[in-house]
Amino acid sequence: MIGWVKRQILAFCATNAFASRRDVFSIAKRSAVGVIFVGDILNVIGHVVLDRFGLLPYPLVPAATVGALITTLLGIPLIFTVLYIVGLAIHDLSISRARFEELSRTDQLSGLLNRRAFLDAYAHHQGPASLVIFDIDRFKALNDSFGHEAGDRAIMSVAAVLKASFQTPHVVARIGGEEFAVLVTGLRDADRLALAGAAVSRIAGTVIDLGDVDTVVTVSAGVAEFAQHEEFAQLFAAADKALYLAKSSGRNQVLHETEIPEPIRRGSTHHSLVHSAQSA
Repeated sequence: MIGWVKRQILAFCATNAFASRRDVFSIAKRSAVGVIFVGDILNVIGHVVLDRFGLLPYPLVPAATVGALITTLLGIPLIFTVLYIVGLAIHDLSISRARFEELSRTDQLSGLLNRRAFLDAYAHHQGPASLVIFDIDRFKALNDSFGHEAGDRAIMSVAAVLKASFQTPHVVARIGGEEFAVLVTGLRDADRLALAGAAVSRIAGTVIDLGDVDTVVTVSAGVAEFAQHEEFAQLFAAADKALYLAKSSGRNQVLHETEIPEPIRRGSTHHSLVHSAQSA
């Protein structure tokens, strides 16, 4: 019995049935009326059975009427109160569960999705799309010159620009220290690339307030096409190589995977190459 009740509560928590206190009140009221209705029917049936066996010491109709009135008048407030209290507990539990799920999918510094949530979005996406990897240029130098708080502000600034530049249905995430990924969906290939380029330019034009001084940062970006790669690892590697080439070619720009020279495209480019280009 306890296990069944627990399963029912968990099932309710997975729905929006208790999304608000008004919903809780409505469910408790309807449930209380329903329970009492069934109780009144059972009350009448019980009186009829007792009367048939001669066990009812009172006339059937008055006895059944009084029993139904007592059940209704006393039962509805009691059952409603119990159900309302349980409903409020489920409501609070649902909110906590939703909040925990949100936190588990969100990068706390940038407010964007984290790597896990981005991979989940990729796995469920269908249709034309591009993967764009953005990486803040000379991030280590920024930290060394102004401290880690400046680095955090740079990350938050870039995140804000990317979030504004790539609104739903596009998916934006922070997947590493100073690295961001965007799944640009729909549109034509050229339009998706242009959107990435516009974001790079917008970031370069955004002033970051560091308290005593203002600064700007730039980002480099690599783009790979969803349709050209069967697995995420291949898609990410292609975008990563384009990012590496953008870094080594002067930074503050976006390059498409089709611009990667054949020797680099066939080779393996690790993230350490990207960071080497960044700090050079």
